[in-house]
Amino acid sequence: MLVLAILIAALCLRLSHIGFGLPAINDPDELMFELGALRMLRSHSLNPGWFGHPATTTMYLLSLINMAVYLVGHALGRFPTVRDFAAAAFTDPGLLILPGRVAMALFGTASVALTARMAGALFGPVAAVLAALLLAVSPVAVGWSQIVRSDVMATVFMQLGLLASLRYYRDPSRRDLIKAAMWLGVAVATKWPFAMGGAAMPAILIAQTARRRLAMAQAIRAMTAFSCMALVTLLLVSPYLVLAHDVVIRNLAGEVQVRHLGATGGTPLENLLWYLGGPLRRAMGIGGLALAAVGVALSARSAEARVLVLPVLAGFVALLIFQHLVWERWALPLLPLLSLAAARALTALAEYGVARWLRPGSSWILAGTFGGALALPLAAADLVQARARTHDTRQQASAWAIRHMPPGSTVMIEHFGFDLYAQPWRLLFPLGKAGCLDAKGLLHGKVDYGAIEQGRAGRSNVDYGTMAPARAATCRADFAILSQYGRYAAESADFPEEYAAYRRLLAQGRIVAIFRAEPGKSTGPVIHVLSFEKNMIKM
Repeated sequence: MLVLAILIAALCLRLSHIGFGLPAINDPDELMFELGALRMLRSHSLNPGWFGHPATTTMYLLSLINMAVYLVGHALGRFPTVRDFAAAAFTDPGLLILPGRVAMALFGTASVALTARMAGALFGPVAAVLAALLLAVSPVAVGWSQIVRSDVMATVFMQLGLLASLRYYRDPSRRDLIKAAMWLGVAVATKWPFAMGGAAMPAILIAQTARRRLAMAQAIRAMTAFSCMALVTLLLVSPYLVLAHDVVIRNLAGEVQVRHLGATGGTPLENLLWYLGGPLRRAMGIGGLALAAVGVALSARSAEARVLVLPVLAGFVALLIFQHLVWERWALPLLPLLSLAAARALTALAEYGVARWLRPGSSWILAGTFGGALALPLAAADLVQARARTHDTRQQASAWAIRHMPPGSTVMIEHFGFDLYAQPWRLLFPLGKAGCLDAKGLLHGKVDYGAIEQGRAGRSNVDYGTMAPARAATCRADFAILSQYGRYAAESADFPEEYAAYRRLLAQGRIVAIFRAEPGKSTGPVIHVLSFEKNMIKM
């Protein structure tokens, strides 16, 4: 019953203010995933046309959700045809984004349930409750469960694979070996780095060989079968990884970045400290993170945790710290594992307290008290985060623009400000080598990811700074709403050309409004609104 109550609370937190920003899209990747899903629906094809993550399972799921939304709308007479549905979705993407976010919230809640199952299997029922509680209220886990991305889905598939691996460790069977391999293949089809979830199986086979439960030849055959089945599952789930291999190679090349605005890493030690002091501290709090470290050490004493949790945890940590980039969302696969470890430490602390000072049978109370003390500030942070997202600086700028920009204006905008679509303005959007394009014209033309990817030409960001300088004349405007200038100004040493482009742009006009995020009250980048005296922007 306690776990069920925690799951209900986890779902409520993930659904709280889940429509933030809409119809504008503050995370541009949400639109990228939805464009791939919508492309399949419109073209009656299983080819999503993009494989950067590869996110195939994510876009397949979104396609099914979009189809359901269309069928409901069609039955109600709102969308007579798929073409009408696509047109409506391009002008109000909330039709697609909101149901997709709800699906991600359900996956996030499923991750909490699977964490409870794993903690219970490894460390007992008290640990199951505590691990579920810590992940349920983790602000990082909650926040990314409200955004259409592949990370949370991949985490769930990884956890299902680990549970199958645990069953195989306890009682080796072909069935559990196949299940573990299949879930690994599905996880990799969702996001490439989750291949690290397979690190548990070789550790399990080595341990079984050492315990003489398997002969060496049997272990080698099992590892070969596991690897082959995972690969076959990957290709069955995402056959276009082979059928469209040229696109796959191009997408992967675009994903490999040495520098990225706001996410450039450093040495392995610097990256480790960044994750510890940033995403992981925000996810678990200082106390939770300290307990997780103790729990990792205690887990090394458990034969099952030693082969199941530690190899995967170590593998992901190594993967994160040796990358050129750092992202908060990359810490997501660590959170269920660290929640297990923290729960183990809490139970050990409670058992020690009972053994030293308290009467037998009170460990539940003590562990629950410790867990509640950790969870309460995290839950409070969740509520603050949810409210702040509804006051994003981009939506503040949109509200200001609607009040102050006259009809007939030409406005350049860098983010996906669909909330401005209905305004009587001409909207321009900078798109890499294509220059500034008419945003409403793009939407009426039903732009898909392929067109955007072609305009990006491998650029990690699409904004005025990365736009081809030769296309500056396409950006004639009366106003500009800049969402990226502040970020380039903060990292001008790493992006001198992009920053210089903005400085030349600012010299053509004057800043008439600035919107900054306030901790605990609003989120988003610094937004600069420019007004140009002459209807010309020069490079």
